[in-house]
Amino acid sequence: MNEVNPDNEATFHTCVIQTDFRETKIPKDAIFAELIRNAYNEDSIFAIKLALEEALANAVKHGNQNNADKRVTVRYEVTPEKVTVIVRDEGPGFIPEKVPDCTCADRLSVPSGRGIMLMRAYMDEVYYRDQGREVYFTKRRSSPRMNMPPAAEPTIRRTIHFSGRVQGVGFRFSANSLARRFDVTGYVRNLPDGRVEIVAEGGKDEIDQFQEAVAEAMKVHIQHATLSDAPPTGEFRTFDIAH
Repeated sequence: MNEVNPDNEATFHTCVIQTDFRETKIPKDAIFAELIRNAYNEDSIFAIKLALEEALANAVKHGNQNNADKRVTVRYEVTPEKVTVIVRDEGPGFIPEKVPDCTCADRLSVPSGRGIMLMRAYMDEVYYRDQGREVYFTKRRSSPRMNMPPAAEPTIRRTIHFSGRVQGVGFRFSANSLARRFDVTGYVRNLPDGRVEIVAEGGKDEIDQFQEAVAEAMKVHIQHATLSDAPPTGEFRTFDIAH
């Protein structure tokens, strides 16, 4: 948490709302207006919107437990370089590390914990403070991969099929998030037969490292993986979740 310095938050905009889902529209509209004014792209706006909605929903429902006498405080700063949002409730708090892993097989039907997983997948930084009453998250305008010099033409196209309990466990969200750390393009999608397919193009070393990262992150769910390499097509510009 060395990156988070409360002294740097003195200039943040502040919005205090009642514990009411309808009230959450106020900070959301204000932040989205700033995103548009600073010309953030659609992918970044989608990611920030998702994280903000999850944080506000958790504050209203789980933190303040829908108690109309309590308030939710939203502080935020939008600059051309990054977006920082802090959502605070007046509830009893919680310990994030003790929230059960929502991707575990015995919790696939339980929604609890999915908001935390999604925020961590889409944001560059997520921290909890004051015993979980306050969540701080940041999204940079460009990921480290986007700041890299333009890569040479892809050298291989790799198709990977994962089998096991790989659907409904956040596999696609995790793979999509991990892809941002590597110079790869392509997609991840669920297949009708229960498998997950990843098609990635890029340098062999980058794809090897990406595949290893996915395998490590989802190892408890993967029973088997097969892969095949082929010449690249150059058809992709980004890495996305396909449907």
